[in-house]
Amino acid sequence: MPDIPSKINGVTIEFSSSVNKSVGPRIADALNLVVKTNIATGKVLNKLYISSANDQHKSPSRHVQGKGKAVDISRINGMKLSVYYNKDPAVKAIANAIQDEFEKYQHRRENFGPYFKKKLGKAHTMSGHGDHIHLSVN
Repeated sequence: MPDIPSKINGVTIEFSSSVNKSVGPRIADALNLVVKTNIATGKVLNKLYISSANDQHKSPSRHVQGKGKAVDISRINGMKLSVYYNKDPAVKAIANAIQDEFEKYQHRRENFGPYFKKKLGKAHTMSGHGDHIHLSVN
């Protein structure tokens, strides 16, 4: 099982102290797809903060199924989504672009965040996820 590295495509990855970085290969592939400095036109992604991966949740959460099929991203360029998503145009553009790009991944399952909530590519109603981006795979 791969570990989430501290750098992906030139973007620094920071982690909550409780994050288990060991994840399934599909979530690692998904991160390689969506984490890039130029993900949003005219904006630069320098740093992401992963607040959860293969940890902190109980079954049936995708975080703990199959040794880590989900990640939560709660900060972009050091700014908390809960505070800056609606205040900083770069944070919003990058968050939206990450969610849009993840929708192109063939193994996507859950794509929940402040921009939209989709499960298997279709709109999904649920509470929460306004303060982070949750990405999970099949």
